Amino acid sequence: MNTTRTAAWAFTAGPVLFLTGEAISAAAWQTPSYSYLTNWISDLGVPDAGTFQGRQIDSPLHLVMNTGFVLGGIAFLIGVLLLARTLSGRARRSARILGIITAAGYILVGAFHTSTAAMSDGTIGLHFAGAFLVILGGNILAIILGIHWWKHSVTRGLGHASAALGALGLVAVIVLAFTATSDAPNGLIERVAVYTILLWQLRVALHLKTQPSTSNIT
Repeated sequence: MNTTRTAAWAFTAGPVLFLTGEAISAAAWQTPSYSYLTNWISDLGVPDAGTFQGRQIDSPLHLVMNTGFVLGGIAFLIGVLLLARTLSGRARRSARILGIITAAGYILVGAFHTSTAAMSDGTIGLHFAGAFLVILGGNILAIILGIHWWKHSVTRGLGHASAALGALGLVAVIVLAFTATSDAPNGLIERVAVYTILLWQLRVALHLKTQPSTSNIT
């Protein structure tokens, strides 16, 4: 098995599965129309129709979104664990630990939801814990590996892009923490925090496909 090629495909599949699940479930949401600006991504995975935090929730294809969360997390884990084989020392350990943490977060987000029922039975805390793990784990991993990669001439561009995406994602989550209860476009802000991870995966995949030798990515 070609480790870098397989990692590249995993890093490509993860964002595709996530974004496809999001697009399909958002398109099925009709009452009212789903808003990428104001609705949270998690709204798409809620199985119960109703009102939550002032937002009208009705996602008939919630299973599609939740499947996208879980499969996206599994693909992320496969990609990171394979990528870790090309690393050494602290970078390898960080990749493995943060890869597992981030993937666990994706699975929690897909398995537990944000709704009035979830607030009543206490499982909403598991969903928020999962989201916390995904956003922090994925973006911190991008920064750590970005710093590692920019020290080498072959991977300097990848390193700069990785660190910049991770930093942007962390800035977005800080902004989100201060605007979560306001009328700000929190759906958009949340997407910046999450999409940076998806873009990072695609950027790494591009590098792995064009520079398949493991000597070029350590």
